[in-house]
Amino acid sequence: MRELASIHKMGFRFLKMIHREDSAIIPLHLLELCLSLAQIYVGLFLTANLIDALLAGEYRSAIWQAGYLLGANLLLGLAGRLLQRRFRSLGTRIWLVFYVWLREKVFAMDYESMEKPEVAEKILFSERTSDMYGGLDTLLNHYCNIMRAILNIALSVSLVVHLCLARPQGGSGLVGSLADPAFSLLLVAALLLGMCACSFRTFTRFAAKQLEVFEAHTREEEEFNYMLNNVFGNEKAGKIIRIYSMEDMIMENTARFQGKSRAYFARMCDVGNAADNANNLVNSVFAVGAYLLAALKVVAGAVTVGAFTQYVGALNQFGSACFSLIAGHGELRKICTTMTDFLAFLDMENLHASGSIPVEKRDDGEYELAFENVSFRYPGSETFVLKNVDFKLRIKGKLAVVGRNGAGKTTFIKLLCRLYEPTEGRITLNGTDIRKYDEEEYRRIFGVVFQDFKLFAFPVWENVAAGYERQDHRLWTVLEQADAADLVRNMENGLDTWLYKNVEDGVEISGGEAQKLALARALYKDAPVVILDEPTAALDPKAEAEVYERFGQLVEGKTSIYISHRMSSCRFCDEIIVFQDGRIVERGSHEELFAAGGCYAEMWNAQAKYYNA
Repeated sequence: MRELASIHKMGFRFLKMIHREDSAIIPLHLLELCLSLAQIYVGLFLTANLIDALLAGEYRSAIWQAGYLLGANLLLGLAGRLLQRRFRSLGTRIWLVFYVWLREKVFAMDYESMEKPEVAEKILFSERTSDMYGGLDTLLNHYCNIMRAILNIALSVSLVVHLCLARPQGGSGLVGSLADPAFSLLLVAALLLGMCACSFRTFTRFAAKQLEVFEAHTREEEEFNYMLNNVFGNEKAGKIIRIYSMEDMIMENTARFQGKSRAYFARMCDVGNAADNANNLVNSVFAVGAYLLAALKVVAGAVTVGAFTQYVGALNQFGSACFSLIAGHGELRKICTTMTDFLAFLDMENLHASGSIPVEKRDDGEYELAFENVSFRYPGSETFVLKNVDFKLRIKGKLAVVGRNGAGKTTFIKLLCRLYEPTEGRITLNGTDIRKYDEEEYRRIFGVVFQDFKLFAFPVWENVAAGYERQDHRLWTVLEQADAADLVRNMENGLDTWLYKNVEDGVEISGGEAQKLALARALYKDAPVVILDEPTAALDPKAEAEVYERFGQLVEGKTSIYISHRMSSCRFCDEIIVFQDGRIVERGSHEELFAAGGCYAEMWNAQAKYYNA
């Protein structure tokens, strides 16, 4: 009972979520199940009257009963069909909203939480199990089937009790005794209790087997999905596969994973078939008992021949409803079990609480940012990536952040943008700890182009304007500034041209062209602090220096930060900080650091052959 209560607690939570999304869908389902039951029982009553009228030779009455039966079936059936058509669109919406809720939760989580491996696992597992075993629309259907079964049981029991209480019309003997109400009630009670007990035991047994098979299959399904998504669905993998002639090896692995998956489904089908056979046996025994009881009542004169069909139909409805009720709870248990990770994901709390202080709007762009003895290590790691960083960013200055790979440069930027929070120390904006500010408002002061920048399969203007209002004159201005205007003008639909072919028949662009659009996006935001985090790493040092110098001119009057492990981007900056092993080891202008002969000068001289000093 405790497990059943837990399942329904979870199920009712899902129903509330579905109702919030669309308040009409549950009432419409309830209306449809009422119509379907009305069609069954109205049909049973009218059919009984029709048979009795025919046997009595009352043909006019029989014609009317047949007309009523036809009309009722037509009207109730048509209404049910119209509702089912409506359900198809609503069901698709509820099925899709599951994935929307997943993404909404992803966007609501802080970046640090999203990078945890277990979070990605919960998302993938939730999506896979929803696709395989049904999602919210399936859960809603299970609850409707349970409600239909409960109402069906209530209606059929009232008819069965009425049948049991019908007294034989004269006569005694064995038939009369067997048709006596007391014996009929006892017989029906025995049949019903026996059927319920056997059905429950059968379903519980096979549900446990199905759950066991499902849990054992998780790893095999992950392997097969990896092949589908990360090997066959990865165009970059195609190059490696062809260069190293990996086709045969990959197909062998695919066949092996597919064989495991096929064996799983075969086992699941075997368990399902065995469960169906057992349940059919139980239902058959009950059906035989039901027919015998109704036949006894007819022979004893307790009910008419027409009523025989009515009561047998009611008994059969009761049997199928009991099985549906037990089966519905079993299916509900299975789907709630598979969606446990989905709820756990929705219930995950962010690692860091969001502040609420609004960021002061300043037209002069005078925002002072400072690191105060900041140290940071990634969750689950004992190694500090940044150690005791103490630094105040010069307002409206150009700062270069340099250092070898792994020195802590990108982590420094992630902390500054509040994608992570310091393990020790604090970062301040105008003297206030940034954790006290509203996150969204705080991030508005930054325009960033990361090394692993991302463009989307959206129109060009959406990629550049991002989440901001479309203003064509500004779009063309920033495209000109980023040297991307000619690229967009030459596209068939200009700003409305779709990029890539994932969604629409868009255009494919090169890495250099994508980089220009990413730079234009940072310019369009017009943020007071602009950051370039090695987005030009694929370029040679001279080309990178030219890009940085041109961009530096475009963001004149803003605070700008340039991240690079190359020195060529530093000469036009007002200040340079050098990271080594997570610490700021040097700070100053190019001339000062070069003259000091330290770490910066060493890196500069090592790279001098690539550009003119």
